Amino acid sequence: MKLLQRAAGPLLFLGLWVLLLAGGRSSFLRDPGTFWHVKTGEKILDEGFIDADPFTFTFPGKPWTPYQWLGEVAMALVHKIGGLDSLLVCATALIAGLFAWLAMRMLRTGLHPVAVLAVLGLALAAAASHFHVRPHLITMVGIAATVAAVADVEAGRFSWRRLIWLVPAYWVWCNVHGGALGGLVTLALAVAGWIGLWLFKRPSPIRSWKDAALLIAIGLACGATAFATPYGADIVKTWLEIMFMPRLPEIVREHARTELSDPSAWPVFVLGAVYLFVLAGVHPRNWRASWFLPLFWFLQACFRVRHAPLFAVAALVGLADIWPHTRWAAWVAAQRPDFYNAAGLPVKWGRFGRWVPFAAVGFALLLQSFDLSVPLIGSGWAKLDPAYWPTEQIETLKQHEPADPAKARIFTDYIDGGFVIYHAPGYRVFVDDRCELFGDEWLVRFVRAGSGDPGPSIAAWEVEYGRFEFAMVRTGSPFDEHFKNRRDWSSINPGTTANFYERNAIVRVPMAKP
Repeated sequence: MKLLQRAAGPLLFLGLWVLLLAGGRSSFLRDPGTFWHVKTGEKILDEGFIDADPFTFTFPGKPWTPYQWLGEVAMALVHKIGGLDSLLVCATALIAGLFAWLAMRMLRTGLHPVAVLAVLGLALAAAASHFHVRPHLITMVGIAATVAAVADVEAGRFSWRRLIWLVPAYWVWCNVHGGALGGLVTLALAVAGWIGLWLFKRPSPIRSWKDAALLIAIGLACGATAFATPYGADIVKTWLEIMFMPRLPEIVREHARTELSDPSAWPVFVLGAVYLFVLAGVHPRNWRASWFLPLFWFLQACFRVRHAPLFAVAALVGLADIWPHTRWAAWVAAQRPDFYNAAGLPVKWGRFGRWVPFAAVGFALLLQSFDLSVPLIGSGWAKLDPAYWPTEQIETLKQHEPADPAKARIFTDYIDGGFVIYHAPGYRVFVDDRCELFGDEWLVRFVRAGSGDPGPSIAAWEVEYGRFEFAMVRTGSPFDEHFKNRRDWSSINPGTTANFYERNAIVRVPMAKP
């Protein structure tokens, strides 16, 4: 038992990592952003910081801010080692490490491991729909770390002055992903709550106006890091632009409301109910400001699907902090001391345990760098689902990829632009999923054209943006029917997921407006 306690951290990490690698072989690679994130990072490494669209022929040279540049550079560097296999290994390890750390916080409360694993499984189910190889994974870590730091300060485990470490952490976060804005709001809510508790003479980390002023200064310093980037205020402008696109929820599922009719959302609501139940076990006079931060993220998860994993990690932090103070815990300790030990459980990572994740990931990357095929961690394990991605067209794309970008214009569905950018970067695509580049109104028009008769729209687009020589569209879609019935287009490689078309050379269409 003592050995298990000493090695609880590494065992949790390895167990979660294996589970995620086994179950996420394809599901972690279902987001089109994964593809263009890698290519953006490679461009920054090769050419320096870019500030205009390099991928499309619809908006070539249009100002565009790669607001996730640091995450994209990191993805490009990892990708150089072993391609998608290396990205999968690192993404799953990041999530496994995060949830192992959160599980350790719960175990230290004295709860039975079975109960902890049950809650952990619920949180994983609530967050799983957003387990993708993308920079947004860092936001899950950032929210968990911010809520944990605030909870530790309010519990008296360390002084609020140690929150100063958040300043450099937020600088990294701001350059990796726009979710740092959510972290800043979380920190601001906590400080405001502490000031309110202090003013009403309730227990608070703040003891004076000087404390309040210094805490506000730390928060402002964290906020200022958003402007300490290669793109200055443009990164913040992009964050706000995406956040306030009114029509984005119509076309991007992760920006839509969480619906109870969606089975994937049920774990989110169940976890919310569990959190409210546990919080109700504490008398209101003993409530802490930090305990309401997960509820803020629960509301955000109801408003936007993409916030579900942020609620999940915040809830795990809150549950570990609240449980020992509840009347439910007192009752269980009295009735079932074998299920809950109020003295806590001294679980640890062990002297060398904290290096296990780094050693495991390093070993996996080493195998991949030598192209060694080993289940789970070796080369070739990551797999693009051929029923989801048009993998059958990869060779065709490469075979028809012209050297001249002016002749390499390809029309694609919304979801496949990034796929083409990654596998055949010589093309210039018509559209991809960078909503900040195209704007929500433009994307809504595109999606509507693809759900009806796309002919008039395609003719208008060719007048506006110029003729394109190739098309890769989803099999059976209205776009597919359009190109199939056009005499000036030939089907090169009919596929079950997507079809590849090439324009016949003898047919001419209007060129772009001068």
